Amino acid sequence: MDHFLVDNYNLENIIFSTPKKYNEYYVCKIKYRSIDDEQSDDLVIQFPKMTLTDDSEENGISVEFMNSKGYNKEIYNFLSILDVFITEEVSKKSEEWFGKQIPLKSIKKMYNSFIKAPKTSESRCTLNFGFKFNKTENKTLFLDRKDNEINISQFKQNEIVECIAQFKYIFFSKDTCFPVWELISSKIHKKIQKVPKFGFVDDPDDKVIKVESDDEESEEIKLNSFF
Repeated sequence: MDHFLVDNYNLENIIFSTPKKYNEYYVCKIKYRSIDDEQSDDLVIQFPKMTLTDDSEENGISVEFMNSKGYNKEIYNFLSILDVFITEEVSKKSEEWFGKQIPLKSIKKMYNSFIKAPKTSESRCTLNFGFKFNKTENKTLFLDRKDNEINISQFKQNEIVECIAQFKYIFFSKDTCFPVWELISSKIHKKIQKVPKFGFVDDPDDKVIKVESDDEESEEIKLNSFF
C-alpha cells in the first residue's frame, strides 16, 4: 500500500467540486487528479499507528498521535499544509461557489481543522474519522493484526490502530466549514501480554477417583486440592 503514503500526493492535483446543498450543509466532494490527467481517483491516505482515545462510537473513531517522529511527523505536516491549501482554495473559489468573495481571513475563522488540539497537557493531537456507510450499513473494514476481519466491538480505548482513510468532503454551513475523512479500513494492533517463562506441572495434591455411574460406565472426577 505504498501508493497511499502522503509523499505520493501533490496538493495541486486535488479537485474540488462545486458545493451542492445537502440538508443544512453545502457539500464539496473531493477527488484527486491521476497522473495521466484523464481520470480522477479518491484521495486515500494510510495513517501511522495511533492510539484510540475512546471506545469506538456509532459513527466513527477518535485517534491520537503516538509521537512526533517519522511517519507521524510526515502525516502531521501533510495535514497542516492541507489545511492551509483548503482555506486558500475556498477563498479563491468562493465567488464562483457562493456568489460572493469571502476573504481568506474570514475563511480561516470559519474553518475547523482536521487536526484537533490536545485536550490536556499530557495528551497529543487527535484526528476524528467517520465510518464508511452505504445507506445505514457500516462498510468500514475492521481487521486484526493478521488481516482477519473482526467486529468493531474490539476497538477499545487505548488500543493501537492503523487506519486507511479517504479525504472525501468539505462541509459548509453559514458559520463553519470542515473537512470530512471517511475510514475505509482499520487494523488493530493489540498489545501482546508477555507471560513469565514458567511452566505448569501436575499438582501432586490433585487426586483422581473413579465413580461408578448408573449406566455402569466409569467416569473420572478430578478433585482439586482447593477442597
